[in-house]
Amino acid sequence: MKRLAKTKSTVRLRKVEDRKEWYLYIESYPVYVAGKKRPQRVREYLNRTVSTVEWDKKRTARTEADGTKTYKPKRDDNGLIICRNENDRETILYADDVRKLRQREYDNADLYSDTETAQAE
Repeated sequence: MKRLAKTKSTVRLRKVEDRKEWYLYIESYPVYVAGKKRPQRVREYLNRTVSTVEWDKKRTARTEADGTKTYKPKRDDNGLIICRNENDRETILYADDVRKLRQREYDNADLYSDTETAQAE
């Protein structure tokens, strides 16, 4: 019996170096890659940015050596990152749709055994 990976896909943000924008990407973990012993963290960049993210001041992401803090983005009840700008909200919805696709792929990959995959091909 193959153990289930329980891979979870999440939409995450990464700061653009020189502008006040954040790249959107989808992070999936744990992903078991053939030939590797340990699970991998797979990041898929979406080539989309958002600039009006609302930050949750109650949830610190990291504290730098000089004492400055960065915060995690606020998320709504569905786990979507909250933005003030309408275009950014649509971008977040797009990212979440891609995340749902990836999540379904990982979930289905767990359901089918290797022989069933071979038969399907």
